[in-house]
Amino acid sequence: MISYFTAIFALTISLADTAPTSSPVFPPRSTSESFRLVANVTSGDLSPSIKDYVLTSYHIGAGQAYAVLTPNISSTTGRIFYQNGTAEDIRYRRSNVLSDGGEPLFPFGIVLNEDQSVSVNAGTGTTGVNLALFPDPISGLSAVGKEGFYACEKTLLYGPAVQVFAKAYEEVTPEGCADVKLLAQCSDSSGAEHPYGATSGCYADVAGIDWSVYSA
Repeated sequence: MISYFTAIFALTISLADTAPTSSPVFPPRSTSESFRLVANVTSGDLSPSIKDYVLTSYHIGAGQAYAVLTPNISSTTGRIFYQNGTAEDIRYRRSNVLSDGGEPLFPFGIVLNEDQSVSVNAGTGTTGVNLALFPDPISGLSAVGKEGFYACEKTLLYGPAVQVFAKAYEEVTPEGCADVKLLAQCSDSSGAEHPYGATSGCYADVAGIDWSVYSA
C-alpha cells in the first residue's frame, strides 16, 4: 500500500514538472502621475510608419486643438497627461485625462467629439476617458463605449497631420488609416499641482518594448 501511494505521488510531481506554462506575459510597468501617450500600431500602418509617434495637440482656435501624432524625437516631445479623479472615480470610469497648458498652467482635457475626432481642449474633457483598468493588462488610453483609436493622415488648418479618432465597437477602420494603442510612457511632471491627480501604471520606454516576446 505504501509503495502504491509513493508511486502516485511521484507521478503527480512528474506531471506537474512537465505541464506547459503558457500564462500570458506582459511588459513590466512602473508608476507615475504623469505620462505621455505613445502609439503602438496594432493593425495597418501609414507611410512613413507612425509606430512610436507621440500624442500632441494641433491648435485650431482659442483653447481648442485636435489630437494628433508626431514623431517621438525626444523625451520632451508631445503633451504630458495625467488621470484626474478620486479612487472611486477611476474605479467606476468617471475620471478624465488632463494635460496642463497655457500661462499660468491650467487644465486641458481629452475630448471625444461627435464625429469621432479627438481633441485636447481647455477644460475637463470627456468623462470616462482613462487608462485601461483591470482586467486589461496593458496601460493604454481607454474610453467608455469605445473599442479603441485609429489614426489617419488629414489635411488640417495649417497642412497635413496624423489625426487621432476614437473607434466605436464594430466600426470598420477607414481605408488608409491605422489602428493604434496609445500607451502610457512615464514622464516628469509639468510642475503644476494636481489635487486629484492619480498615480497610474506606465512604461519606462514604449519604443524599447519588443512586443514579439509578449502576449499582447
